[in-house]
Amino acid sequence: MHHRPVLSNVIDNLASLPRLLPEELLATTLVLVLVLALLLPRYQRYWLRPVALVGLGLAGYSKYWLSSQLGLRPALPLFNQLLVLDPLAIFFGLLLLSLTWLLLLAPLPAQRTAHLAAGPAYVVLVLGALLGSCLLVMAFHWLTIYLGLSLLALASALLIGSHATSSSAAASLKYLLYSMATTAVMLWGMGYLYGFTGTLALSHPALALRLQALPGTLVGGMLLLCLSYIFFVLAAAPYHGWVPDVYQGAPAAVVAYLTTVPKLAAVAVLLRLLQQFLPQLGPVLQAQAQQGLAMLALLTLIVGNAAALLQNNLQRLLAYGGIAQGGLLLAGIAAVPSSQAGLLYYSALYGVMSLAAWLSIQVLQQLTGSVQLRDCVGLGRQWPVLGTSITVVMLALIGLPPTAGFTGKLMLFTGLWEYAQRTGSLLGMALLVASLLSTVLSLYYYLKLPYGLFSPATQAAPARHRPGQTVQILVGLMASLLVAAFFAGSWLGTP
Repeated sequence: MHHRPVLSNVIDNLASLPRLLPEELLATTLVLVLVLALLLPRYQRYWLRPVALVGLGLAGYSKYWLSSQLGLRPALPLFNQLLVLDPLAIFFGLLLLSLTWLLLLAPLPAQRTAHLAAGPAYVVLVLGALLGSCLLVMAFHWLTIYLGLSLLALASALLIGSHATSSSAAASLKYLLYSMATTAVMLWGMGYLYGFTGTLALSHPALALRLQALPGTLVGGMLLLCLSYIFFVLAAAPYHGWVPDVYQGAPAAVVAYLTTVPKLAAVAVLLRLLQQFLPQLGPVLQAQAQQGLAMLALLTLIVGNAAALLQNNLQRLLAYGGIAQGGLLLAGIAAVPSSQAGLLYYSALYGVMSLAAWLSIQVLQQLTGSVQLRDCVGLGRQWPVLGTSITVVMLALIGLPPTAGFTGKLMLFTGLWEYAQRTGSLLGMALLVASLLSTVLSLYYYLKLPYGLFSPATQAAPARHRPGQTVQILVGLMASLLVAAFFAGSWLGTP
């Protein structure tokens, strides 16, 4: 009798293993890259990218196959309810795998040193960060959330310092210090949560009773402490201080990854908390928690847009613009369930837009050796296809037709309007107005780059390096995808 619970746990863990096949394939690909790097170091240009892309492709296919296994069941608990497989995990898992696959199509960072900038180490770190993100979107326990975030933070810190230059080393150290501080705060909150409730599960039979018996201010404080690390990854104000310096010091390909995959994984975690954890606080505290998220979104929108208006360094401009985009995502989260469809659609679009924008910065940096706006003047006339692709990406980030960014923001704003009408709160209306004003302000700073690219240059500066064809094609394909998705929405009958 005493061994039955242990045996039941073992059986549940064994039964869960097949449903973790995509993550197992990711880990296998990571180990395979390490082994091949030891055995065939001289031939890595022949096997490195194919192995990584095939591994990601198999993981994506298995994730799609698992979605059919769900059937009519809304969720499958895994590993004694430490993880869960549900439509939310499937959607974000496929999205993160697709974005990483697109990133690894681009040329790997230049091998300036024999250290982390070497190809295999770069791929291993990207796959490690992806593995942490995939565990995050399936997490159903505060401990697995923490473990996924820790794996993501460690791999990200090493990626940021991968070029072993003074700027990337400083950026890596700053990211590491910020992540350590927010990790400590999160563990502090988890300690309080476990002490008062006796569990770290997101859903537990006795959790609702124990939480609702506590003072509301205490529950709100614990929740804020527990979410600090997630807000750090999402770059929400006032947790955003690391973003401009880190994005400026890190390689553009690494920033393209940091601003998409980890941020979208944080969105998935917050959505799951809204669906599973917050309802156990009771209707009053749940409404107050969503209002807190709305206030955080409002602050993030203000800070991101105000700072972006003053930038002429392209990396810092996109960094602050990314903070404002994170504010929009937070606004969508705060307005759930009214905005959930728009939030999911805009999350997928944001991943493509941000990836394309930062890869465009990489190309411009190769052309000019600089990331200052003044050094890009006239490049669109010399490289019209590249200039047009970058213009489309910037229009999508603003949310203008004929790009899918317009459709995504329209759906998101519709959800915010419904939230404001449903709750009748002044804060909901203020969030909608701030989101609309954010789009208006972004016209100024996002259009700086297209305007400069197609302005007549006083003197045509020769390109320092010819940009890689692969990155140009990739940016062009993503720009075409953003335009095609705008028209596909009407073909499919979706708003």
